[in-house]
Amino acid sequence: MTLPRATVERFRAGEAQAFAEVVRAYTELLRRVVARYWASAFEREEAMQEIWTHVYQQRASFDVERSEELGGWLATLARRRALDLLRRSDPSAPLREDGEAVLGELEAPADGADPVELRELGEAVEAFAAKLVPVWRRFFELYFVKGLEYVDVAPAMGISRLRCKYMKKVLLVRARRNEALMAALGRAQERGDGHAR
Repeated sequence: MTLPRATVERFRAGEAQAFAEVVRAYTELLRRVVARYWASAFEREEAMQEIWTHVYQQRASFDVERSEELGGWLATLARRRALDLLRRSDPSAPLREDGEAVLGELEAPADGADPVELRELGEAVEAFAAKLVPVWRRFFELYFVKGLEYVDVAPAMGISRLRCKYMKKVLLVRARRNEALMAALGRAQERGDGHAR
């Protein structure tokens, strides 16, 4: 479904009526995204509330020149927010879908993390990044280490969002093949499992 550009502009400006129209038009799309991550109806509804709040907070970052892509933007935002919520509720849980669990541990460590394991993980990440050519290293640092969205990474690097998606996929494949990084991530996840219990 595509909403009129005028509605999208009003949504971006924060008008309540336009936001309600966006919610009505795209709730089913976001429900399908959320269903990929939670089985419980209660958890899905809580996630939906969090996601719509996040959408409202991020609305100004949407480019109204691409109003026909609003559904894709919302689905991507919902997916990333769902992953954030899963990490927050259980940092040791493996993430589904496209392998983002591989580098999910690069975010802020849980309280009480073992300093030796954190150092090992930091060294493994640095060694992985050091083998990348400068443009790929910059993308790795901005997207995976700093956690920036494509909308921020693309202009910072002077590349398209499509190129960002391609670089992410390539780096995830390379990360999975890096034994030292995988071993460090595995130890961090094992520590997280033990800490959670």
